[in-house]
Amino acid sequence: MTELLYLPPTMIWPLLACLVLTGIHVYLGVHVIARKVIFVDLALAQIAALGTVIGVLLGYEVGTDTTALYLYSLAFTIFGAFVFSITRMRGEKIPHEAIIGIVYAVTFASTILVLSKSALGPQELDHIIKGELLWVQPATVIKTAVIYLLVGLFHFAFRKKFMAISFDIVQAEASGINVRLWDFLFYMSFGFVITSSVAIAGVFLVFSYLVIPSVGAMLLSDKLGVRLAIGWIAGSIISFIGVKLSYSTGLPTSPAIVVILAAGLFLSGIIYHLRHSERLLIGIRDLAVAGCVILLFIGGVWYFRKADEDPLQHTLKRLDSPMSTERSAALADLRDFTSSKNNWFPRVIAALRDSDAEVRQSALQLVGSLGDQTAAGDVARTLADPVDDVRKSALDALRKIGGPASAGAIFNQGLRETDPELQVEFFDAALSLGDGDAIPRLADLLDTGGVFANDAYTSLRHHLAYEFSQSDGKKVKDWWERHRGQARWDQSRGQFGLGN
Repeated sequence: MTELLYLPPTMIWPLLACLVLTGIHVYLGVHVIARKVIFVDLALAQIAALGTVIGVLLGYEVGTDTTALYLYSLAFTIFGAFVFSITRMRGEKIPHEAIIGIVYAVTFASTILVLSKSALGPQELDHIIKGELLWVQPATVIKTAVIYLLVGLFHFAFRKKFMAISFDIVQAEASGINVRLWDFLFYMSFGFVITSSVAIAGVFLVFSYLVIPSVGAMLLSDKLGVRLAIGWIAGSIISFIGVKLSYSTGLPTSPAIVVILAAGLFLSGIIYHLRHSERLLIGIRDLAVAGCVILLFIGGVWYFRKADEDPLQHTLKRLDSPMSTERSAALADLRDFTSSKNNWFPRVIAALRDSDAEVRQSALQLVGSLGDQTAAGDVARTLADPVDDVRKSALDALRKIGGPASAGAIFNQGLRETDPELQVEFFDAALSLGDGDAIPRLADLLDTGGVFANDAYTSLRHHLAYEFSQSDGKKVKDWWERHRGQARWDQSRGQFGLGN
């Protein structure tokens, strides 16, 4: 029992954050459902997110300018509250939910447009949806709890007005309550909650906390106090189960809680159906039929699944994908099938001529890791690739699989290189494979005294059995010209020395 209730210290604050969210959202959910504005939470959350990304676009940095971005988000949310309060029509010629849906769609589209001009891009959009529940800081939870407490006290102080415009707007107007003003105050206080909660838990978990416990409680009781109690207790228990399940299985925390909340709502629906059936047996019969339909659906989906495909064949099919990233990933995955290399190696060689540079680079890396010397000629032809990174990968591959026969091609490409850094790399590779013609070229770089002179000196010191200093470029060239006929390449040492 103790083990079932145990949570590591790292999960305590995420759980406390969930409990704080449950406390305020269950109460606000009662109002939202009574007002029939179910998606106001999503709309305000998206407005808050738009405020944040606008702040980022205007120069503020995520993680650094936290207060400024929060105020941007809050300002947008309060403006959204103003829009929702003035668009509520008497008699609802146009349902308020339609206005809310339009605002959500436009705001979401605007967020995507703004993010397209930001370096954050899809990464920030993913954060908005998922939140950062697992990494929530204690200070954030405490600050959020204080904000929610103040909002709760505000609603408690003016509970009669808020209840009146949520549950009986006609009576509220008749009694002289300024509906638009109190609508604005409701949505504004709601905005304070949303601005804080979305940053912690993301849009969808916040929406689920707002709606699901309240709907489930409505199915079980008609009394407001009982609904709140059911929502708070069920929400707290489900939050613990979701956090515990996430810790035990490694599943994402927010989606896990949403799914368990849905399961709780399903259970509430079953209880409601049994309680309101004409006879208990009829209710059980209906549930049994529904269960059979569900099982039939799940079984049908499973039955018509695609047959298991041989992993190697699946990987080879991905080599024909129109997406270059998929082709690159497939080449990387072929490392797992070296025992059947003869069946697919020609496909790898063909990939050396792919139209995408990333794919050519992945193919070269795979060839180099396999150590197949029969591919040296094909790899050597990619030394002249127009992309620097591809040429570097070809050079790395030839260092592993090439021999003296490849050294000449590497040296010749080095002569064509205009980048001094690449020149050093190519001449060093040629020298490491026994091509002495690279020695005077590297010695020339010593005399320049430039930034790459040290790399050239390191290469020459490693591959020459001859003592010299970094400023002796001319001395090295003279030594080589006098002794090149006698110099012999020692493969075991990787050095040129004077033979007997």
